[in-house]
Amino acid sequence: MSTTENEPKQFIVDLDAVDPERERFGGKGATLGALIEAGFNVPGGFCVTTDAYEILLNNEMRDAIQSLDDRSAENRTELERRTEEIRSSFRTRELPDELHSQLREAIETHGAASYAVRSSATAEDLPSASFAGQHETYLGVSPDDVADRVLDCLASLFTERAVTYRNQNNIPNADVALAVVVQRMVDAEAAGVLFTADPDSGNRTIASVDAAFGLGETIVAGEVEADNAHVEKSTGEVLSYDVGTKQIRLSLEENDPNRVTLDETEQRARVLSDDNLSDLVRLGVRIESHLESPQDIEWALVDGEFVILQSRPITALFPLPEPMPTDGRLHVYLSVGHTQAMAEAMPPLAVDLWTAVIEEMLAEFDTAGERGRWAAHAGGRVYEDITPFLRQSLFRGTIVTGLISMVEHAALGLKELTERRESEFEGGVSPSIVPSLGRDAFQLIRTVAPIIPGIVSGYCLSFIRAGEDMPHLRQWYREWGEQAATEILEPDDGEQLARTVFDGLPYDTVSLMREVYPRFMPLMAGMTAGKALKKLFPEEHATVDAAGRGSSDEVGTRMNLGLDDLEAVAHEYPAVGEALRDGRTLAEIATVDGGDAFVSELETFLEDFGHRTTGEIDVSRPRWRDDPAGVLQIVRSNLRAGDEETYRSHLRARQQAAKQAVDDLLRKAGQGVLGPLRRPLVRRLLRVYRGYIPLRDEPKQGSAHLFAAWHEGLQHAGEQLAANDQLRDPDDVWYLRKEELFELFESGAAANIDVDSRRREHERFARLDAPALLTSEGEALTTRTDQCLDGALVGTGVSSGVIEGTARVIHNPSESTLEKGEILVAPSCDPGWTPLFLNASGLVTDVGGRMTHGALVAREYGLPAVMSVPRATKRIETGQRLRVDGSRGTVERLD
Repeated sequence: MSTTENEPKQFIVDLDAVDPERERFGGKGATLGALIEAGFNVPGGFCVTTDAYEILLNNEMRDAIQSLDDRSAENRTELERRTEEIRSSFRTRELPDELHSQLREAIETHGAASYAVRSSATAEDLPSASFAGQHETYLGVSPDDVADRVLDCLASLFTERAVTYRNQNNIPNADVALAVVVQRMVDAEAAGVLFTADPDSGNRTIASVDAAFGLGETIVAGEVEADNAHVEKSTGEVLSYDVGTKQIRLSLEENDPNRVTLDETEQRARVLSDDNLSDLVRLGVRIESHLESPQDIEWALVDGEFVILQSRPITALFPLPEPMPTDGRLHVYLSVGHTQAMAEAMPPLAVDLWTAVIEEMLAEFDTAGERGRWAAHAGGRVYEDITPFLRQSLFRGTIVTGLISMVEHAALGLKELTERRESEFEGGVSPSIVPSLGRDAFQLIRTVAPIIPGIVSGYCLSFIRAGEDMPHLRQWYREWGEQAATEILEPDDGEQLARTVFDGLPYDTVSLMREVYPRFMPLMAGMTAGKALKKLFPEEHATVDAAGRGSSDEVGTRMNLGLDDLEAVAHEYPAVGEALRDGRTLAEIATVDGGDAFVSELETFLEDFGHRTTGEIDVSRPRWRDDPAGVLQIVRSNLRAGDEETYRSHLRARQQAAKQAVDDLLRKAGQGVLGPLRRPLVRRLLRVYRGYIPLRDEPKQGSAHLFAAWHEGLQHAGEQLAANDQLRDPDDVWYLRKEELFELFESGAAANIDVDSRRREHERFARLDAPALLTSEGEALTTRTDQCLDGALVGTGVSSGVIEGTARVIHNPSESTLEKGEILVAPSCDPGWTPLFLNASGLVTDVGGRMTHGALVAREYGLPAVMSVPRATKRIETGQRLRVDGSRGTVERLD
């Protein structure tokens, strides 16, 4: 439908002649055209093409639109001013004669008494950004008013909310245009919205329907409590139907929308019958199939028939796991990131690396070492398929119990799923699979049997050694990690480095388990001792917790002591402190008085912790030794707090409290007739507990050397490809897939990959809330209610106590500061966040559980903490007053 310069522009195109050319018809217009061509029932009308938008723009308006991409426009007052000026320019424009003539002719041809006039932007209804509700729609428009409403729609491209949405999705404002769909107005008996996937749970097998009497604008505007139904898509079975209180009905009277108040009986009347719902969902499934993605469909019931008003992709759904299972049965996937309290999205190469590692590790449990069975990815996150274990009834309860300590509400959702759909997890034993089961059992025994003696002896000996081997264990974890890193980084060539990284772990799984698991048993013994003490002293749980605190051997404590030493240099040399407060770089700090001493102290810190960073399982992130800006930011934040009380003073206070707690427990143990027998037992349990609990972060401290080596190896590969002009930038390597990386090395050719598009996709994934447990049907498992207590947010209480304070939402600790006494609100808390805890008075996180790192440190520091609060970093704003109740697991927003 393109036109040449000599041909008159076709500003108006009938809907039944609209093609998929989004640039001319916008998202809504192109989709309606596709539905009409496919035979779906869509009200007739026409589309005012984007040629009309373009011809109305003058140079001044184009410059103003271009300026909206300027970051200074993010100031809300300034943005309101700029967008209002642009909208005003559109409303005061006169339609060119040719456009006005074509518009009048189209209105006369269709001859409707009134019209629905809807915006149709070129950047709306995209798979990644729907722009739902961002632009204007007008109902019941008389023929004489259509031209004015078209101008209003064009102006709505530049509402503040639409511009903000585009900026958030990195869509340049000058790159968008807007068409306008004008349709015959229908007088609906009922109308509403059909989601062909459940927008709440993400389940792709269930449709969700909202319905109200009359026109659907009452639902869109939130004027009524609509009926809501859930329907099984494959069968049409109505799974649930909740009748809403529909106070009004919007109907056409003399072609104008009119609000009619309903009586009490009508308000509680059901809008759609089961047959209606079955027909509607069947229609939605056909549309979903035709448009090849789950759809958000606006529909109307007219004279007993459903008509489609518009359809757009559901953009808020979390992606399905890939690869999808091939056995036709329900599968459940566990997020690897959530188990490490790091739920953020990772770029493709990091995803492929963790996928390879998981497959390498778990292939030992497969007959003949199969690959591709265990790992999947979705939304930039890596998932492990735990279905084979769930199909064994012996393991099912154990898995749920184990997951409760990390992702409580998701684990309870899993428990509910396995009970609700028990048949999906029945293994079933038929004669044909007995040989396979025998091989699997033999494989499991062969894998686990060599490890058991070391596990048993390691556990039992821990109660005898009672912490005496703690220095040896710390040294072993460090040497293991450093040796693994050395082996990874042995090659000099970028290609060989990358291949070494993707070989997986430096040991096979059995050897690794034989090495690590016995040395993990002392920590398990320490945890067992702590549980035993709480059983012996059921009223003294807080005292037992206090007795386990204050060790100077714990990783987080050593990290904070190192930061304390850096802060001490800044206090000793005022020029260093001033340079830090001014935000100077490390090179600049080195030039001031005392700079050499500060740099030397920093090198000492990085020797122990330079291989760490925040979110460190994302191997694309630079480590602190690559970029110490995060460390400098933490020291800078502590200096700005103006409190010269050192971390060591806090540590001494905890140590004193721990000594007092130990004395109290021993004193109480010695009381009564059995005191002489109980006291030695308690003393031994306390030694084991205090001796080994500080080991909890040593496995991560050791394995982080491996993560750092993976980062260094793949970053070097990117630098080599960039030096050979195969990549534009070394960091582009993280947006390649594994196969593409090695293909570049083999071919020597420049990459023919749209890295910018993948970066945008990664940014989109980063905005999605990833579920801890995800099914192959797309359902995010949870039993949580998002709110209680008149709006309090609900999570998992992981450290008791109540605190009121000011929230500070931080996404990256290397770019933000936490002032003394603020409540830290973060997406997660792995060891890289530990230094911020010194200033925090409380903790709230999006993800995490009782046994994740942030919870352990919060209990060590005595901070009230609530984790696994859905979208906490989006629902809480910096500066809000909060009440955090770590005992009840609630977060109240006080203003």
